[in-house]
Amino acid sequence: MKKLTVKQQKEQIGKMIIAKMTGGAISANKDGSVMTKPIFNDMPDILESKVLEDCLAWLKSNRIFADRNNVGEGQLGCSDAYYRFGIKNGGDIIGCLPNGRHFEIECKRGRGGKWSKGQQERCVELRENNGLYFLVHGTEELEYYFRDLI
Repeated sequence: MKKLTVKQQKEQIGKMIIAKMTGGAISANKDGSVMTKPIFNDMPDILESKVLEDCLAWLKSNRIFADRNNVGEGQLGCSDAYYRFGIKNGGDIIGCLPNGRHFEIECKRGRGGKWSKGQQERCVELRENNGLYFLVHGTEELEYYFRDLI
């Protein structure tokens, strides 16, 4: 068998991670995004903003350091200057476990959502550098992923 290049190896690892996080579906849309679905069948269909709010509250109640990652760009006031803020493609929540390990959480609505190509690449990069990246559709999934971490 022909040896894979480093780039091909990273692509294979990325496809495995994406398959695991999307319930086996790795067929991408034209823009490279994939549709997600919850890992539990009985997840309530709630908006992404509510999932985010609930996850931040759960992390705070478990004394885990985490902050909301707001991302955007635009002009401020009458200035001609154009500003960008936040970490592009970073998770909706960024934090640090008590042992110092970095994590990011990407929140999607209860029934599932679209995981962009940039977010998928961020997930792979973070995991390659010993960081944690979670895609959640509610606090039930968050509790499941964090069960052995806290």
